[in-house]
Order: sequence, then structure tokens, then C-alpha cells
Amino acid sequence: MGNLFDYVAWRGDLSLAAVPLNDIDALLFARLSYIPFEGVVPAGFEGGKPLPEAARQVLAKGVLDQEGGQNAEDKRLLELLAAAPRYERLTLCGFESTLNRETEEQFAALTIRLPLGLCVAYRGTDGTLVGWKEDFNMAFSDVVPAQLHAVDYLTRAATLPGTLRLCGHSKGGNLAVYAAACCPESIQGRIVAVRNFDGPGFQAEIAARPAFQRIVGRTRTFLPRSSVVGMLLEHEEPYTVVESQGNGIYQHNLYLWEVCRDGFVELQQVSNGSQIIDKTVKDWLASMEPDQREQVVNGLYAALEATQADTVREVREKGKMAALRALLDLDENTRKLTLSALRLFYQSFMRALPESPLKGLEEKLGGLLQIGKDENKEKSDS
Repeated sequence: MGNLFDYVAWRGDLSLAAVPLNDIDALLFARLSYIPFEGVVPAGFEGGKPLPEAARQVLAKGVLDQEGGQNAEDKRLLELLAAAPRYERLTLCGFESTLNRETEEQFAALTIRLPLGLCVAYRGTDGTLVGWKEDFNMAFSDVVPAQLHAVDYLTRAATLPGTLRLCGHSKGGNLAVYAAACCPESIQGRIVAVRNFDGPGFQAEIAARPAFQRIVGRTRTFLPRSSVVGMLLEHEEPYTVVESQGNGIYQHNLYLWEVCRDGFVELQQVSNGSQIIDKTVKDWLASMEPDQREQVVNGLYAALEATQADTVREVREKGKMAALRALLDLDENTRKLTLSALRLFYQSFMRALPESPLKGLEEKLGGLLQIGKDENKEKSDS
């Protein structure tokens, strides 16, 4: 079987008239929203930049030459798209990218003008601490800034004529569903498809609202075999499980998803490990009130901010001990609640586990949480 690169090689010479848009094209568009198109694709929706030309300009700037992340894969994708007749008549416009520490918002989106309409693609979490904090805020907030921004963006993009398609990967998938549900009904009526690629759902009471029910028949979620992110919170829409290479959280990388010539390699259900994570997180969230979740999230974020890192990668490389020290330096109530929440997570994990040979992992997790509990007690006694 192939991957996204193979798909472009297989179908890149066939026009959209010969082979209509499908879900793999939507996955490709979702990945385009991650490309740093600043200074290449205009922010406005009138006019735009042909996709092949935009790809060549980004490659010429060399912004994808640096090591790290998925730059090498993105570079290869742009090289293929720049030479693929299938995409030569598509135009990119409306590129926006926002990162706001004050409002805790990370947002980016791109519009692809198609022959008979347009596709709005929303970017997922980009690795910044602000982006991850906004994701965590979804556990206790009815709405986060990026979701409101997604609705506003769709409303402006919809001034262009034709049918509407929405897509996104990771948090971008959540934004696509939210925008489709919460946009004006005149715009909602033009939407023909919403595609959520391993993006989280919503709190149950939000997912059950009439606005979400109106678009559920046009919405589909795609999850890799060992999905973690896409299993979070609640989904009302149907979903498809996709075979993927790699292990665990690395399957979130859409370049690892397996495809055929016109669709994904589908499976019957997600892996046992993915189901365990799903049960663990849902049980854990149910064990806390929204205000407790908020206090825990804010406490953990304050600890991460103390590392003076801007990205999750920087925390991993140089700030892990600083984060732990900052966590233990939180005010007494927040520290106790945060450590209690971590113990609750461990207990939820234990309840979700079937009888299995994971005794070593269980003991390690329990030991770590006990260490945190002991350190917290020593700090309170001193």
C-alpha cells in the first residue's frame, strides 16, 4: 500500500474532471494549512496564488530546509505538488496565522479555490505551548478563541461563490466541525463535506446541540489505528479507522497513513491501546468538575511557562526539571489539586486496563505518582 506521496504520484497526472476530489485530496489540503505561506499566499480572498507557484516560492525561500518536525516531508510534498497537473489550476488565498499569548489562541487557515467552489483548511496544533494550552482548555471551556476565529474565517471565505468543503488535521479537524456547525445557516446550506482527520471532539453537551446535528450527515472523522488525539472528547459523526505505520502517538502524523489509489486502507476498529486511552481520559474528565479541570490545566501550563520555552520540543530538550520544580512551587491548593488529578488519571488508567502483562508499567506509574505525593507532603511540612 502507499502513502500521501504515492497518491500524488498515482493521481497527480489526472485532472479533477477525470478523478473527482476525494478524501485523500482533503487530507492533502489539511496538510497544506501547516505550510508557512507567509509572504507567499495573500491574506485576502480575491485573486490568490496558483498552488504550483506558491509551492515553488516556499521551496525557494528555504524555510523547510531546517531540520526538525515534518519539514522534510512537507518539502517533498510541495515538490510533488509543484509538478502535478491535477493541482495546477487550484488557487490558494486567505492565508492567516495567529499566535496570541494573551488570549491563549493559536490559529491558522488557508482557502483552496476549486473549479466549482472552495475548500477551507484549518491548521492543527503547531507545537507551541500556547497551541497546546488552547487544546487543553477544550476540556473545561464551551468554546476557545480558535473556534470563534474559525467561524469568522469561514464567514469571510464564504463571500466567494460555490460549494464549501471544510477540512483539518488534529485541532484543525475540530475547528472545521465547529465552524460548520456554528456558521450562519445560509453558509451551512452550501457545505457539502466536512473532514476531521484525527481531531478531538467536543464536550458531550456541545456535541448534542441542534447546530451540530444539522451537519453530522456531511461530516466524517478519520482516525489512525492507534489514535490518541482523535479519540478525545465526544464525536457525534461517523468515523473511519485508517491503517497507519509507526507506533502510538506517532500515528498522528498523517504522512504515515496508508492509502489506495482512491481511498484509505480501512480497518474495523482502533487498536486496544487507543480504546484504553479513550476510556482513561473520559473517566478521568468525569471525575473532575469543570472548574477543577481549569485549575489543573492552568497549573500545568504555569509550570511549563516557567521553563521559558516556546514549544513543546524545547521543554523536552531543556526544561523538564524546571517544569517539575515550577509545579512543586505552585500555590498549595493548585499543587495539591494538580497532583491529585495526576493520581486520578493513573487510577482511571488502571480501571481501563484489561488483564494484561503491563505490571512493570503499572508499578512505574504508581511509583512516579507516589514520589510526587511524597515531595508535595515534604514541601507542605517544611
